[in-house]
Amino acid sequence: MATPTLSVDERRAMVHKRHGAGASHRAIGRELGIHHTTVARILRTTPAPQDAPPAPTSNEPRPPAILFNLTRELIQDLNTLADKGTGDLPAPLVRAIHAAADRRRAAWLAWLRRQHADRPVAGTDASA
Repeated sequence: MATPTLSVDERRAMVHKRHGAGASHRAIGRELGIHHTTVARILRTTPAPQDAPPAPTSNEPRPPAILFNLTRELIQDLNTLADKGTGDLPAPLVRAIHAAADRRRAAWLAWLRRQHADRPVAGTDASA
């Protein structure tokens, strides 16, 4: 196999990319025409290139994200319930999810208010 001609930065990026894909040091070395210990040194001494998109600015809305992992069964159930034509969940299910979330938010805010009310006010003597 011919050795590809890469710049140092391109080679480092390729090493990190192939390593991230699960290739062994020896396989990466064979592919790039470098020794496997050089592959290990590159991985050990250089940071992986950042492929993440730039952070949104104040005028760009953040995309919605799920904070917790959904189980495979829950995902399958939601996909089964979704309308095949539009991909939307049935309106009663959406309303039930929103109502449950609203109840959870209200309970959390009530707890937060209780915690705030129980705190002593700064500048007053709690033993008086």
